[in-house]
Amino acid sequence: MRSAECGIQNEKQRSASAGAFFAAVLCALLVGGCESELPEDVAKLAYVNRAEHFAMDVPQGWTVRESSGAAVVLVTAPAGESEVRPNLTVIVRMSGAASLHLGQEVAAAEESLKRLPGFRLISEGPTTIADGRAAWTVTFVQEATGQPLLEKQLYVLGGQRTYIVTATASPETFIADEPNFDVCFRSFRVAW
Repeated sequence: MRSAECGIQNEKQRSASAGAFFAAVLCALLVGGCESELPEDVAKLAYVNRAEHFAMDVPQGWTVRESSGAAVVLVTAPAGESEVRPNLTVIVRMSGAASLHLGQEVAAAEESLKRLPGFRLISEGPTTIADGRAAWTVTFVQEATGQPLLEKQLYVLGGQRTYIVTATASPETFIADEPNFDVCFRSFRVAW
């Protein structure tokens, strides 16, 4: 009787060990699977937002802060002498529509921009982002905060989302900060 109890106990231990082993393997596969879902060109970027499906490089020394507000992420330059700290925001809007049209999205955004105090359009035009997707840039000055700000926006569509990347600095420092902004703009990828 005693040996039968030992045999049952040993069988329970083997089953528990095998169950733990398979659970560990499954967990590793699931975690590894999440990592492998990222395309190689996205996985190597400095910042990846899996929830909103966008990624980009970030200038060295700049700080990245995620938000639950309108701007999903805020990237800021180290503190400097300028009153306006150069920064870059990414706003993501869900459309719910099966098909979006970049021209319509940009036209609607520009109508809002034109209502900003001191708005002055500097330039605009088509471009492409790193993954070859069509995009649009708009560069303008506005004074909504009471002081002039120079902003460059990148509009791109992907996966029923509109992504708006906005670089902001004082007009006096924007040109010096533009190479840092371009790190983000040139590497920006969406909807993988």
